[in-house]
This record gives sequence, structure tokens and C-alpha cells, in this order.
Amino acid sequence: VIPNSVTSIALYAFVRCTSLESIVIPNSVTSIGKYAFSSCSSLTNITIPSSVTSIGDSAFSRCSSLISITIPSSVTSIGEWAFSWCSSLTSVVIPSSVTSIALYAFEDCTQLQSVAFDSNSELESIGNFAFSNCSSLTTITIPNSVTSIGEDAFSDCDSLTIYCETSSEPIGWASNWNYSDRPVYWGNEWHYEKGVPTLN
Repeated sequence: VIPNSVTSIALYAFVRCTSLESIVIPNSVTSIGKYAFSSCSSLTNITIPSSVTSIGDSAFSRCSSLISITIPSSVTSIGEWAFSWCSSLTSVVIPSSVTSIALYAFEDCTQLQSVAFDSNSELESIGNFAFSNCSSLTTITIPNSVTSIGEDAFSDCDSLTIYCETSSEPIGWASNWNYSDRPVYWGNEWHYEKGVPTLN
């Protein structure tokens, strides 16, 4: 149990604590550093408090038993490899406050079935390989606010159908963002496909 006097969890703080099963992070913590909980292979779930604004690079990478993660609406960025190789993670909700998902953020989350973005999402960018090899992911809806998607963002997501709120591909998206050529529905198309009212 981390006391309320702690304001940040520094890099490598709990790296490879392989028997760590649970942890309580107090509301005083504002940042979680690089590799802070990386390779904590027995950690099954964690709630990030609403005081945290950033999740560092590889902060929870290789937490192979992590089933669920709660990201609060205070978080604005998800770092590189932040949840990569979390092979038991099944779902994640990205709050509207998050403006960037860095490269490889959820790479090799092979059991990830659901990625949901809050309404009124402010997400602007999805990095290279951000959801690469999320082989259980079947659908994702990319918010209208996204102006940049990196290379191979959804590569090897063999079961994925992509829905885009925008009516056409923004100029800032990499030419091979959909490297695996997954089905894509744009604007009115995705509304029609999902059986909801079409866009104006």
C-alpha cells in the first residue's frame, strides 16, 4: 500500500516483482514512470487514480496476468509500449481526455477483444504498431478527432473490422496505417453498417 505522501512512482520502481498480485495507488500520485510495473507477471488488475495524468513508457508491459485496467479521465497520454505484451488483457476503455496513444502501446495484447473510446473523444494520434498483433480484436471505432495514425497501427489484427467516424481518410494518416488491409467503413458507411443514424 503506497501512502498518500507519494506523488510519483518512478521508473523501474516495481519492475519484475513477479509475485506482486495487487497494489493500491493513492490519489496523491500524478505520474507513473517508465517500466514502473513492467514484468509484474502476477498482477491481475489495477485501478489508476484520477490524479494521474500520464502513463509512462512500458509502465505495465509484460504484465501477463493483467485482466483489466481502469484509465481515469485525468490521463492525457499513454506511453510507448505502456501495455504491450499484456497477454491476458481483454478490454480497455480510453477516456475522452487521452489525446495520444504512443507507438506499440497495446502491441501483442493477444486476448484484447474490446477497445472503446468515450464519447467526445479528444484523441488526436495513434502511434506506429499501437495495436499490432491484437489478434482477438474484432472491431474498433476511430473517433473523428484522430488526425494522425502511424504505420502498421493494426497490423496482424486478422479478425478486425475498422469503423471511422470521419467520412474520408485524413491526410495525416500514414499510407500503410492499415497494412493488413482490414475492412474499413467511413462516415455514413460505418453508421449504416452498425445500424445507427447516418451523419449529416
